[in-house]
Amino acid sequence: MAKSAVYVNSDIESSDDEVITSKSMSYQPPAGFSLHKPKKGASSDFDISNTSENEVWLIRVPEGITNEDLSSIKLKTMPPTSGKSSHKTVTLGTLKKKDTSTTKYALQTITRDSGFAQEVFSLCPLFPTKAEPGHVIQASSGLNAVTHHLALVVEPTTPAIEPLAEEILSRPYQPRDQPEGLKMRFQFAGSQTQVPGTKLSGSGKQFAARWAETLEKRRKQEEEEKEARLREEQEQEEAEAEENDTAEEKAEEEKEEVAEEVDESQLEEQEQEKHSKKRKNEDAETEEVDAKEEKKHKKEKKEKKEKKHKKDKKESE
Repeated sequence: MAKSAVYVNSDIESSDDEVITSKSMSYQPPAGFSLHKPKKGASSDFDISNTSENEVWLIRVPEGITNEDLSSIKLKTMPPTSGKSSHKTVTLGTLKKKDTSTTKYALQTITRDSGFAQEVFSLCPLFPTKAEPGHVIQASSGLNAVTHHLALVVEPTTPAIEPLAEEILSRPYQPRDQPEGLKMRFQFAGSQTQVPGTKLSGSGKQFAARWAETLEKRRKQEEEEKEARLREEQEQEEAEAEENDTAEEKAEEEKEEVAEEVDESQLEEQEQEKHSKKRKNEDAETEEVDAKEEKKHKKEKKEKKEKKHKKDKKESE
């Protein structure tokens, strides 16, 4: 079978092309990478084995953790490794950054059965090479090159359960607002069950006693709220009744004022009518007197005219 030739360009070594022969090779390495030629009989430049004095620790750290932070961790002695796999996680040390006041970190071991950070087992470390300073090579031994897998995780800040329970029990009971016209029928399991405090002992009995006190407080609170609502409704009804009485009194006063205004306007109209009638009567009397005077004046004038005519007639005779 003929061997195929593959040309690999390297920007690090030189601009010359390097010929690599292989039975069947279609892979082209990315720019900046070159083929590493290991020494004969050696897996890598670093011969790491179970009997070696050097160890490789693979630590997964969160964002924001520096090498200076890691150097400040005081580690405990690493527990001895056994042939059997264990899911138990061991904390080797803790870290608290200076710029934070609440966040604490714990350096914990990772095993195949620990249940977290399993992605570290798929990583293969890169080591510096002696032949080419500034370059790194992939460890050919894979997982066997890593002695311990560790992870720096944030410690939980959940408060203790007992103080939290005390705080929850001390909260005031907030009854559910029932919509008007509806009745609740669903009751979840245990909602109507009394706490059997007599059958408990120790901390359970104390908790039952505190729970009974809490229920009693809630019952009293419900009664007080019910009384307060009744008082509020009664005060509201009294206020509405008083407001209605005030409105009725005001309406009566307005009616009386309107009646008085009507009476005054009627009296004024009557006075005006009387004055108008009186004036008409006076005008009629004045006209009658004037007519009599005019009639009398006409009669006198006629008599004078007749007397003058008679006188003129006598003189003419």
